[in-house]
Amino acid sequence: MLDAITIKVSGGNGGSGVVSYHRAKFVPEGGPDGGDGGRGGRVFFRAVDDVYTLEQYRSKKKFHASHGGNGGPNLRTGGHGDDLHLDVPVGTVIHDDETGDFIADLSKQGEEVLVAHGGRGGWGNKRFATSTNKTPGFSQKGHDGEALEIRLELRMLADVGLIGLPNAGKSTLLANVSNAKPKIANYPFTTLEPMLGVVNVAYARFTLADLPGLVEGASEGYGLGFEFLKHIRRCRVLLHLIDSTSPDPVTDYELIEGELRAYDPKLDDVARVVAVTKSDLDPAAAEASANALVAHLGRPVRIISADSRIGTEELVTELMALVTVEKARVIAQDPDEVPILRPQSRERFNVEKVRDGRYNVEGYRCVSFVEMMDTEMPGARDEIDRRLDRWGISRALRREGIQRGDTMVFGEVELKWDD
Repeated sequence: MLDAITIKVSGGNGGSGVVSYHRAKFVPEGGPDGGDGGRGGRVFFRAVDDVYTLEQYRSKKKFHASHGGNGGPNLRTGGHGDDLHLDVPVGTVIHDDETGDFIADLSKQGEEVLVAHGGRGGWGNKRFATSTNKTPGFSQKGHDGEALEIRLELRMLADVGLIGLPNAGKSTLLANVSNAKPKIANYPFTTLEPMLGVVNVAYARFTLADLPGLVEGASEGYGLGFEFLKHIRRCRVLLHLIDSTSPDPVTDYELIEGELRAYDPKLDDVARVVAVTKSDLDPAAAEASANALVAHLGRPVRIISADSRIGTEELVTELMALVTVEKARVIAQDPDEVPILRPQSRERFNVEKVRDGRYNVEGYRCVSFVEMMDTEMPGARDEIDRRLDRWGISRALRREGIQRGDTMVFGEVELKWDD
């Protein structure tokens, strides 16, 4: 089962503005009427309750929102690109894979997070008309959409996690109460990776995960060790199964619980149900095992047989009730806010001399503006210089010591300084 993956996402490119002049009968020399390009589509992740794994991203790992449309004459603005919504299971944690920055923890159904901005649409020549330049002959290109690699990790693996020693009957129970088809055999470690199933209870449902078997020393990495334990932390409720044919069920129980406490003491706070399995093999032995556990724990212990469907209906009903309570508790605790990735600053800039004759200029507004200008168009470079003066960037470059012929770097664009 796939529970972590890296994919690439890209916002759509902005549409280009156009150079156009009003043309109508009896209006031989109309003013500029070039329209703006549309914004590129954005990429969102959305938490849903009918997707349980990240398998849909195994075969396709590149996703791109649609581009914005180009502007047109008569001040026609290009259409915005369609946003792209990618569905992930509730409990998915998202990081920027390149920087490691945390982006979002989608812990509730319906939460969305913006991960890639669409590119700005370029301005048409109408936007650049001024009292001193009434017929500008230039426009802007659309800006590229934001592109980044995203690391998805499924923290909430399942509503209910099955724990117990190898061969305790976890896979058999999963197969008999859900739609999962796990491999079942009479030897330890049949399950080497999580197997997920959906259990229907009346009109409700919950996910049930058969987790790899645990052995003594797992908290120190023995057996399947950390691979097992990391999945345990991702469940709302734990169902602890004890083999009724074991000569010492209390020791079996404490071995598992001791490893969980050693790995993470907070696991003691996770809701639990304890059940003795394989009661059809020896009902008397199952009863004795349950009584021993009740005396040790001081709370009820269920007796079931997955093969014979003894006690399984009552068990899944109890689990459904616990899952419902835990979901409500999480919703009550979590703030109802939607996180947004790196809001784009449009005001601040930074000038840095990287070596003699070369100066980097950083800042979303100024860099995107220069990148979107086609300097081959007449008057475009004059407009860039005018903006650099207005924003205070020219003054900052002079303070850094820039000289005629030196290079200014704006993202992907290099310009010569001509004071």
